[in-house]
Amino acid sequence: MKRIKIMFALVAVMFAMGAQAQKQALLVGYSQTDNVYEDENIRAELVRLSLKITNKTNKPIFVDRSSSFYYVNDDAVCLDEKRDDTQKNYQPLAPKSDTWVSTLINPIRGKYDAGGGSGRRGGKAKYQTDLQLQVMNYMETMRYELANNQKKSCTNIHLTGDESFMKVKVYIRYDLERYFPESKKEREDHTFTLSTWVSDMILSKYYIQDQDKVKRTNAVNIQGRMTDIMHVFADTPFEYDEDNSPLDIYLADFDKGRFNIYRLGASDAEKEGKPEKGDTPKGRDKKGGQEEMKSNFEERSKVRQVLVWEGESTNWVQALQDSYERYLVEDGLKPKKAHDEAKDFAKKQKGLQTLKP
Repeated sequence: MKRIKIMFALVAVMFAMGAQAQKQALLVGYSQTDNVYEDENIRAELVRLSLKITNKTNKPIFVDRSSSFYYVNDDAVCLDEKRDDTQKNYQPLAPKSDTWVSTLINPIRGKYDAGGGSGRRGGKAKYQTDLQLQVMNYMETMRYELANNQKKSCTNIHLTGDESFMKVKVYIRYDLERYFPESKKEREDHTFTLSTWVSDMILSKYYIQDQDKVKRTNAVNIQGRMTDIMHVFADTPFEYDEDNSPLDIYLADFDKGRFNIYRLGASDAEKEGKPEKGDTPKGRDKKGGQEEMKSNFEERSKVRQVLVWEGESTNWVQALQDSYERYLVEDGLKPKKAHDEAKDFAKKQKGLQTLKP
C-alpha cells in the first residue's frame, strides 16, 4: 500500500511538472551600425525600436508625421495619427530637449504554435507571418540546444544585416516651423533615415530580484528599490548600457508544440494578448487581440529594469544558487539562512527552467 501511495505521489509530481510551461529569458539585440543621425538641428537615435530625437536648437522643431514612415522588412507604416485636423500631425519638439517620437511595431512578442497558428476567441486561428515563422525556427534551434545539454546555461544566435529576419527602417521629415499648405509657402525639406536589425538572440537561464516592497510607517512611506533586476547566465554580446541598451528583455514560456514571448513584468492580460483596463482601442483589433506590439523601452522606463550578466556557465543550477546566495547575504540575510534559501530556490528553478529534449 505504501508503494502505491509513493507511486501515485510521483505520478502527481510528474504531471504537475509536465503541465507547467518551462521558462527561459530571451534577450533580443539590435544592430547599432546605422541607428544614429545628426545634423545642425537635431540628433536622432533608434534605441531598440523606439525613436528618440534631440532638438539641438533654441526653437521648436516640428516632425511631419503624415510624411514620415517606419518599415518592418518590406511593410511601411505612416506615423500619421489619422486625425481630421492635419495640422495636429505635426509633432512639436521642445527646444533643447529629448523627445520620443514614435514606438515601432514589434512582431516578435506574442504566442507561437508549431501547428501554424495561435488560438483565438471563437475557435479561429491566427496564422503566423513569415517573420514569426522565422522567429519560431530560431527559438526552436536554441531550445533544442539547451534541452539537449542540461548543464548549459545559455545559447545564442548572431545575425548579420543580410541574414536578419527583422530589419527596421525609419524615414522622418521635419520642419523648423509649422507648415501650412494653404499659405502656398515653399517648405524647406529636412529628411533623414535610420535603420537597425535584429542582430542577436540569446536564450538563457535566469532569476529575478523583484522590486522592494513599500514599507509604511505612521509618518511616511519608505519606498525601496523600484527596479526589477534580471540576472542572466550568459555573456553580453556587446557593451551594455541599462538606459540605452540595444536589447529588449523578454520571458519565453515553452509548452508542448508552442511557446509564448512576453516582456519582463507583463500583466496576466498582456500575456494572454487581452486588452487591459485603461487600454485604448488603438493598436488592437475588435476582438481584443494585439495588432501592434511595442518595444520594451517605454514600458521599461516606467519602472526601470536592470540586467546583470552573470556569464555563461557549464553548471547553471550551481551558478544560480551561488549568485542568489550572494544577493541574499548582501540584502542582509545571515549566511547559513541565505545558503539554505538559495539551495531551495535553485532546486525550484531547476524544475521550472530545465527544458525537455
